[in-house]
Amino acid sequence: MLSLVACVGEVTQSAGGSPDGGLKPPVDAGLKPPPDVGVGPPDAPGPPPADAPVSGDSCGPDMIGTPPACFTAPPVAPESGKQWKISFSEEFDGTSLDTAKLTPCFDWNSGGCTASFNTGREKYMPSQIVVSNGTAKMIAEPLSPPESSSACLNGQCTYKAGLLSTARPKAQSGTPYLYTFTYGYVEARVKFPATQGFFTAFWMLPADPTYQYQWEIDIVEILGYDPTTIYMTYSYGQDRSQSHAVNSSTGNNGKCPVKDYSTDWVRLGVDWQPDHIAWYIDGVKCDQFNGDSTTIVGEPMQIILNNMIDNEWERRWNVTLTDLTQVRQTEVDYIRVYQQQ
Repeated sequence: MLSLVACVGEVTQSAGGSPDGGLKPPVDAGLKPPPDVGVGPPDAPGPPPADAPVSGDSCGPDMIGTPPACFTAPPVAPESGKQWKISFSEEFDGTSLDTAKLTPCFDWNSGGCTASFNTGREKYMPSQIVVSNGTAKMIAEPLSPPESSSACLNGQCTYKAGLLSTARPKAQSGTPYLYTFTYGYVEARVKFPATQGFFTAFWMLPADPTYQYQWEIDIVEILGYDPTTIYMTYSYGQDRSQSHAVNSSTGNNGKCPVKDYSTDWVRLGVDWQPDHIAWYIDGVKCDQFNGDSTTIVGEPMQIILNNMIDNEWERRWNVTLTDLTQVRQTEVDYIRVYQQQ
């Protein structure tokens, strides 16, 4: 399991597990990076609509809500006698980040935002979140001059990157988490870079101000060199010492197709309930972990979506940047949480 280390001002905070997934990478003998894929400019036209059009006074088939607030329903039916309701939604319809909903820094931010979780190259900065044309862009680009930090690779943060989280805006201020939830279906629609050395993660940790993260749900982790393998993992037990991995190897997504997901928008979600955790890609169920109160997390969780550069996993596999001047972005159409009522 990879180490979770980050720098908070002059303080280094360590915990068991890893925010880039807690997944022990499977052994793979034939890693070959695909051709490099770039990204469009931040102000390119917005994405095609993910939701079906509204008709009259109803939201239409496979939709929930009340016009004009209509949303695509989760790909799993609610329990008998219940229905899905939206409990959190960020659609990025404005021109700047709504900091009442999301923060651009990690949970232990003490005022200077936060650096890499696993000795990568990145320093997270609010400037790296650009909201326009209905999407948020998490932009990763070289940081000049580099910033000294024991959390970054070789003690130097040489990239600045973007992060979106429902964590506390400032850990020491006593402010609450922006949003937490217990059980539900969470989904983001994203477009990620297929570039070696860049890493996209969408995941959840307990909303624990003492940083005792005993559980971790990795909705997805994507190594840019291989946009066909979408890693999905659940870590639990003491210090997240046990895990369930959907992927048995590279080129495997459980029951979901293996294809290049970077060429278009992709919906990435997880259904977290008291007795199971199930992963979905574009509405297709990839796998499910079944358990009970001893193995399924039952406490409020926070949401994190971020990009990384040359993290420990990528260095271990020797799939790091080939060009230290590259600029890439992960684009986010929405982040939503649905709960049954």
